[in-house]
Amino acid sequence: MGQADGNGYNLLDERWIPVLRQDGRFEHVGIKAALTEAGTIRQIAASNPMDRVALLRFLLAVLLWCKPDLSDEDRAQLESADGISEGWLNKLEENKAKFNLLGEGKRFYQDKTILDDLLKSKQKKWDDKQKKKKSRTSPKSLRPTSLDKADLCPIANLLVEFPGADSVNHMRHVVHGSYGFCPACCALGILRLSVWASANQYYPASVNPGSAAYAITEGSDLLLTLAANLPEATAHAGDAPWLSNAPPCSAGAASYLAWRPRKLWLNVARDPGTCANCGGAGVMIESLCNEGGWPTPTTPGATKKFWAEDPHLLKDGEPISLPGLGTNVGAHSSRFWRDALDLRGARAGKVVAIGPVVIKFTFQDAVCVDVPKSSAQTRAGLTADCNKKLRGLLKQVTPNPDRRHPEIHAAIVLLTPDTEGNIRASLDAPGATADDGEHLREIFEPLVERVLASTARGSPLRRRAAMNDAQRLLRKVIDKLVNSANQPPGSAAVDGAAEKPKRARKKKVAAT
Repeated sequence: MGQADGNGYNLLDERWIPVLRQDGRFEHVGIKAALTEAGTIRQIAASNPMDRVALLRFLLAVLLWCKPDLSDEDRAQLESADGISEGWLNKLEENKAKFNLLGEGKRFYQDKTILDDLLKSKQKKWDDKQKKKKSRTSPKSLRPTSLDKADLCPIANLLVEFPGADSVNHMRHVVHGSYGFCPACCALGILRLSVWASANQYYPASVNPGSAAYAITEGSDLLLTLAANLPEATAHAGDAPWLSNAPPCSAGAASYLAWRPRKLWLNVARDPGTCANCGGAGVMIESLCNEGGWPTPTTPGATKKFWAEDPHLLKDGEPISLPGLGTNVGAHSSRFWRDALDLRGARAGKVVAIGPVVIKFTFQDAVCVDVPKSSAQTRAGLTADCNKKLRGLLKQVTPNPDRRHPEIHAAIVLLTPDTEGNIRASLDAPGATADDGEHLREIFEPLVERVLASTARGSPLRRRAAMNDAQRLLRKVIDKLVNSANQPPGSAAVDGAAEKPKRARKKKVAAT
């Protein structure tokens, strides 16, 4: 990664975006190289999946700003080129100063007026305190004329993995306030806020709720990934967020993809050091000023604010979120990817769904899963229906006097993550069996065997009998589910018309 210099660490040229090349090399590149060399880059290689989404959306915003009039021919050209044509990116050089992350002048995604606002607020508090004093003695301290360290926010507020003012459940253990981040990691954190900023009474959310999940189509290289995730051809680009600190007068795809929900200013440390996030040595940013930025866009009729035309947002009327950490591991493993599959729509190619778990402004987890093809929805539904019947099925073959089976439920829940991973892999497997019943048996027969191996009671003979009974009942359940799924809509088997009629109860006749 590059070092900050007199130009203020310019993000167009400095090496700060982590990428994986087609030949397997991991390196960092600037914005311009990421676009012009996109055909030689396999993918954005940020360790946190949240940053992969944020960086991809930012590069899309830059492309739409530079080339707002993308025609169908231009979009088709992206699928056969080696990278974005430099002729499309003339605006980058013309506005190069707008991409300086540091320095005394205009800074990328930062607003220096926040320093004056914080100082005025501090002075007002001092003035109000003096007015409340009844004694006319001289104050113990002078009226503040500058900000000090106590007025600044910890740099950890940029990366939720670190302990900060609101980051209680952090993933990096360092001494609070004693570390800094390099410019590259700060740039990642700033862009992450565009997509993943959560809201509270002081700050607005990002362009969508901070807990929202996104689906990204992945191509064989970064160029194809960019082409696959571009908004519709009719989408209006709008004002570029890096050109002005004021909210856009003309909001469009570029504006929303790189929204600015925070008003920021980075404070550079006097001495160089080692970045607590990536380990790089050089200029360190030790703290930041942080206030609420642009208000979250509002979609009419929605209870949550979000960008309704977002091409990547997973939504069913409103954005979907991951289950909270309080939900058992079984539900957490199975619900999110199935919701993403239902909302995948007509996206072609490999699709990944990425989302965080946010509880009361605190990010506690981030998940990235592959989403099967939309043609697999029927099978995905069958596996969910079969899984729901497992607990009752296993209780029938492992009786006990108390008619309680907490260990069976626990065993199924603990094995669910592996099972769900097998289901997702099998749905997209190139040589997958064409028979739905055989597919269900391949998934659930080993699961039943593993559950009974740890929960069945009695002698080896009795345990073997329970295993045979369970597999017999499982095959029966699977056959019934498959037959029901293969019935055409409106048929008797589906509507219940073919069910055996209930026998009428005989009325007692009073004796006369």
